[in-house]
Amino acid sequence: MSATSQEGAPRARRTQQERREATRARLLEATVACLVELGYAQTTTQAIVQRAGISQGALFKHFATKAELLAAAVEHLFPRLIANYRAELATLPVQEGERISQAIELLWNVYQRPELLAAIELYVAARTDVELARALSAVDPPHRGNLHRVARELFPDVAATLPHFDALIELILNAVQGAAVGSMALPSNPAHQQMLALLIQFARGAFAQASPSRPPRGARP
Repeated sequence: MSATSQEGAPRARRTQQERREATRARLLEATVACLVELGYAQTTTQAIVQRAGISQGALFKHFATKAELLAAAVEHLFPRLIANYRAELATLPVQEGERISQAIELLWNVYQRPELLAAIELYVAARTDVELARALSAVDPPHRGNLHRVARELFPDVAATLPHFDALIELILNAVQGAAVGSMALPSNPAHQQMLALLIQFARGAFAQASPSRPPRGARP
């Protein structure tokens, strides 16, 4: 073995910034886990720090308020869900004219995931929690923008030629999210699957209006 081998060499000490980021990540992961297992009402800062293995004082060095921590946990969760969605969609066989169906069906599956239902619970709680509503209001617009960006990347031809593409994506998102809220109380409601089938049918018809032969808006003839 070479004398310059790194095996057995002491690990480099983490910088203060690295330690700070690691602690913050533990707090965010612990918050998501508590929301999933305990729900919003029973997710206390004490439960979060116990799961994260840090002190209350350390928590408030990173987040000034509980509402700020909850919003940051949602902000931390959303990109991972989007990345998982894209990765899973990429594994599905591409069938002519069926991509939008696959995308909506997979979106519905994502909205059944416990961590996303926990995030939705926060948005419902924000109706009567002014501080939480204010914190979430800073998270939601960028997240919504990311969802629209992903939709445009998945369906570039349709996005370029369908004038109301963004409104259609917003309609799909709101429909699926609304049904997901309803599924919290009635998870076996057959109306949800009927709604999903109708939504897919509607989206197919709307996507069919996009003409790939037409140049994108703003393009020179």
